[in-house]
Amino acid sequence: MNTPTKIVVIHDGLILKNDPLLVELKTKFGEEEVLHYENSNQGLEYVLGHLNQKMIVLLDVNFSKGELSGVQVFKDIRQKTALVYVILITADEFCKIKNEDLIFLINHDAFALESVTSDYTKIVSLVESASHKLDARVDAVLEEWITKQSKEKREKPYLKTKDAKTYTLDNILESIRQQGEIGKQMERNILKLAVDLLTRQKTKLDD
Repeated sequence: MNTPTKIVVIHDGLILKNDPLLVELKTKFGEEEVLHYENSNQGLEYVLGHLNQKMIVLLDVNFSKGELSGVQVFKDIRQKTALVYVILITADEFCKIKNEDLIFLINHDAFALESVTSDYTKIVSLVESASHKLDARVDAVLEEWITKQSKEKREKPYLKTKDAKTYTLDNILESIRQQGEIGKQMERNILKLAVDLLTRQKTKLDD
């Protein structure tokens, strides 16, 4: 059974609890799994403080003066992890977003950039698509497995490389989130194992 995915909505324009977008998200994913933050700083604090849970962030681009912009929130998330899917929404025309910001969003895997004025069901559909992809990502599955291990097990040496370097599960988790070489190697090893099991006609992987 898959762990529920938290949908974190960081948007200061959804002031009503019965906003159609929030209502539809709660219908699809459950009342307890959808969190809404009007303040971008508070939303970012929640995301960075809960990286051990599966999460999709629905993020407004523009916030009031004194708050972090959506692009800055995205950058701060990406400094910590590449595994959280972020869908950015804006009421402005896309041409108003700085070119360098658009390039950064594209190069750092923003899941989507969507107009908030469009049919909200399209935005909900993007969140559903992100949720399905998150369940199928090898790196996300590895992250989930590591975070479920005990603190003691995560801090013990787990992997030793040919050049005698040792890594704990916590080291590997950090590398997975940063898409470092050790994290990528773990992903490749898991995929090779899966292919090996399938080619030996072992179709029930939980035997």
